[in-house]
Amino acid sequence: MVLNQTGAFEMNSGFQTVGVGASARKALLSALQDKRLVIGLGSAIRSLAKEPDQFTFCFLAPAHHDDSGAHLQEVLLEAFCLEHDIYIIRVDSAYKLSRLVQSSMETSCALVRKLSTRMIRRMTSAYRRSESILVEHCELYLDEPHKPVIKLPEK
Repeated sequence: MVLNQTGAFEMNSGFQTVGVGASARKALLSALQDKRLVIGLGSAIRSLAKEPDQFTFCFLAPAHHDDSGAHLQEVLLEAFCLEHDIYIIRVDSAYKLSRLVQSSMETSCALVRKLSTRMIRRMTSAYRRSESILVEHCELYLDEPHKPVIKLPEK
């Protein structure tokens, strides 16, 4: 598997997951608009402890690994998400993730709540397509020990 010049992952068989970074951006912006985001590692852990079945995606950006406590929390968060069938999406930059979710502090984690039935009816086809691309991407690499890192768009 390699990252090609367009930002799509390409496997040896020629399969491409096209537009994963743009799809991640659309999903995050839609969740932000609908107030379905939980931002920050501590908030994510507290929210998952209360209602783990209410989340679809967990976006994780590389954090500063000089903080062993934060690293341990990330590892436990990832294990918890795997146990509760929450898709983990690794992104390339905490700065870009923070900017997308409009966080005033740099964050390495954002959880996306599931859509309610009412929200599903009013979602645009572009959003549904973005979420489908993310799910397909996650399913494709579900059994891989190391998940690929998605490059978030610069803007």
